[in-house]
Amino acid sequence: MAQLVQHGLGVPRGSRSRSLEFRLIFGVSFLVFLVAAVAGRLLPGQAAKESRQASRSILAEARAAAHTFVPMVFMG
Repeated sequence: MAQLVQHGLGVPRGSRSRSLEFRLIFGVSFLVFLVAAVAGRLLPGQAAKESRQASRSILAEARAAAHTFVPMVFMG
């Protein structure tokens, strides 16, 4: 039981490093997608497209793109 407490309450050692890797890759990809979302909003012709759709905030758009991309990094 003492070993269980020392090793993070039963969490396998590899999962902590994977969690850190996930957060690091998510943070970097969020910044990349944030720049892409801002650039996409600044392009001419996007205002007409946005007015027809229910628009999301730039942060929500970048977050959704990062959540789509990051799990694919860990596949395989």
